[in-house]
Amino acid sequence: VLLCSRFTCTRYEYGPSIANCGTAMHRHHCSSMAFIYTGIAALLLLPFGASFSPPMHSVVSRAFNKLEGFVASRKVNANVDTKTDKYATGPDSDYEYAATQPKFDHSLWSEVLKKHVTSGELVEGITTNVVDYRAISEDGDFDRYQKALVGANLADLATKPNELLALYINAYNALCISHVTRFIKDNDGELPTSVTKTTPSDEKGKEIWDCPVGVVGGEKVTLNDIENVILRSRWSEPRIHASINCASASCPNLRTEAFVPHKLNSQMDDQTKTWIADTTKGLKVEKEELYLSRIFLWFGGDFDVRGGPLAFVTQHASNEVSSSLEDKKVDYFRYNWNLNTK
Repeated sequence: VLLCSRFTCTRYEYGPSIANCGTAMHRHHCSSMAFIYTGIAALLLLPFGASFSPPMHSVVSRAFNKLEGFVASRKVNANVDTKTDKYATGPDSDYEYAATQPKFDHSLWSEVLKKHVTSGELVEGITTNVVDYRAISEDGDFDRYQKALVGANLADLATKPNELLALYINAYNALCISHVTRFIKDNDGELPTSVTKTTPSDEKGKEIWDCPVGVVGGEKVTLNDIENVILRSRWSEPRIHASINCASASCPNLRTEAFVPHKLNSQMDDQTKTWIADTTKGLKVEKEELYLSRIFLWFGGDFDVRGGPLAFVTQHASNEVSSSLEDKKVDYFRYNWNLNTK
């Protein structure tokens, strides 16, 4: 039973269902104690059958959420440098110069997004901005933007931290898409069902998040490098979670324009408000319960700088919704990893 239990402890591949059991505990940074706890949970639930999913808000469901959050935090924080000095997110007014003379030009990426991302579509009942991946795979502007990322002057951008933050958010979103476009080119135009299914054959055994994806400022990176080693290590900025997109239906929406330093705060605020206002994947309030994105479970500690997940949600929800959040039981949406495309 212990060997059969599994929580795939990465940002992108786990959920509360015992249907996900069947392999050993994931290799990445999970403690032996978490392994034991997971096995015990599987043992307790064994009489319900291998496809059992705990009822929402049951004692079992809450126990699974706590276990999942524990395992997830061990994984996602494994490569975060908590000792490095943090950059401050400065006010947009400090970056007015970037409207006409930015240190790095993201206009190619903006053009790609405007051409190939459509707002407000549904993927399996989840509201999302959908991406025309086939069209992007043939768009020369996308290739040119990736080449521009290679030559970014990181030392110069670091003198203006909002410029560096915008660069890495855009790089994450663009390079995540590049995993899908590479798959399309390697498979005669076929779309993957999920970005998690795009691991190259020469990287077999790795999760897609740990596969080399490109070069930023002369440094080879994976998506986990950008998210955890760079973004989450160098900034205490929970709005980043609303701004990076993992090419999946349940992710916060891919913005239809590039992030730019002179509008960065307003853009991240807008992303956050849109995400939390989405009752299919951000926040849903019912009579006695509220449902949050699983991102708040997996990365709960990142929101402590704003008072924790519920305080963060309250700050960015509408006044009507914010006033209704008290004394509610908390559960989490299931995460849908299907590709955010039509």
